[in-house]
Amino acid sequence: MDFYKFMSWLFQKSGTINHYKKEIHSGTQPVRVIHHMILFMFQNTNKEFFKVLLEEIEKQKVNKELKLIHGEEPISVGNGTYRTPRINAETRTIELHETFLSYLWSCTYSIFILYVETVDFPRCNKENGRVTHPISKDNIESANLLFEYAKYLIVDFKDWDKEKLPNPEIYLAEKRDFIEQTNCFYTEAVKFILCHEFTHLTLHVGQINEATIDSHFLEFEMEADNNAIELMKKGILFNAHQLAIENGIIIGLLSMFFFSAKTEGIRHPNAEDRLTNALEKLELKNNPFAWGLACIGLKLWDEQFNHHFEWNDELSHRDLYYDIIMQIKSRNQE
Repeated sequence: MDFYKFMSWLFQKSGTINHYKKEIHSGTQPVRVIHHMILFMFQNTNKEFFKVLLEEIEKQKVNKELKLIHGEEPISVGNGTYRTPRINAETRTIELHETFLSYLWSCTYSIFILYVETVDFPRCNKENGRVTHPISKDNIESANLLFEYAKYLIVDFKDWDKEKLPNPEIYLAEKRDFIEQTNCFYTEAVKFILCHEFTHLTLHVGQINEATIDSHFLEFEMEADNNAIELMKKGILFNAHQLAIENGIIIGLLSMFFFSAKTEGIRHPNAEDRLTNALEKLELKNNPFAWGLACIGLKLWDEQFNHHFEWNDELSHRDLYYDIIMQIKSRNQE
């Protein structure tokens, strides 16, 4: 295949960009065009990680196959179980379902665009005293529609309308920035999930048996989150990469809120505890955006389940975040 022809989309300024290549892309959903990048990004989490990964494969703690499950099915299996990322302890394989990946990309785009269009651009315009960043009602509407699609995938499956909804497979070159920035955050979100599951395979599977109590599972989950964060922090190359990693981790954790009105789990820590832990572990000195993304995600969850939290717009996003977390904790105690 001619390299320039294959990569010509990089230089495209107008018209339709279509990434799908039948000979190389597996799956049926638009997110299929990023599957290869997921594996590449995971293998290169940091400069030592690929060597560590090979060692764990050699020790038979990790299967060399990343199992990507195709199928036009909803995320919900029923009875409170979901086709979310998991490990198969018998085969030592990490399993990802394509519908979940479609859901995650859609959540990523929606949270990111709503932050940019409703928070960041208005802030820039206010600081500059004029409209330097025009706000697009169309972008806001598309983000909201895509979030509705993401939520629908939890309970039922329907095709991603590539003509009407933003997606990573086919889009206009004139609107490429938001799509391709979403791809950056999305691949980091998936990397975080894979590093989390990798930790379970290498550290926890051997400790689990019929006598394992729930509190140990809670400890394992927090350790997996923390180890994944540290693995990714070791791979930071430059400031923009740091922002992508930090925002990807936060969005990855936010995506787990939209499955339920409750944040409490039995063998998983409360969703808000996992999110707060990540925000604090990341030490976000140069990234106030992550706090804003967290607030946007929680607001979407608030609206989804009609929690009617009190949103104090006078607070910084960091302070607003903690205020909402206190309200969540208060509701949990009722």
